[in-house]
Amino acid sequence: MRFVSVAEVKNRFSAYLARAKKSREPIVVTHYGKPYALIQPISERDLDDLAWTQLAARRLQQAWEGEEDALYDYL
Repeated sequence: MRFVSVAEVKNRFSAYLARAKKSREPIVVTHYGKPYALIQPISERDLDDLAWTQLAARRLQQAWEGEEDALYDYL
């Protein structure tokens, strides 16, 4: 895992995207020395999985909308 400042990423964004894709290694972007963002390569399959997960969560929230039971508040 590589750490790089926001300023450095700003100056060489395309290079860091290419590096993440080529090495399959995540890059942690720091702001004043603290973790701020993450550049991580993803595949189309990752996007498909993410979309289904978000859809499922959205549908569950809609199904439980208006429920009085506090058990459902964790979503």
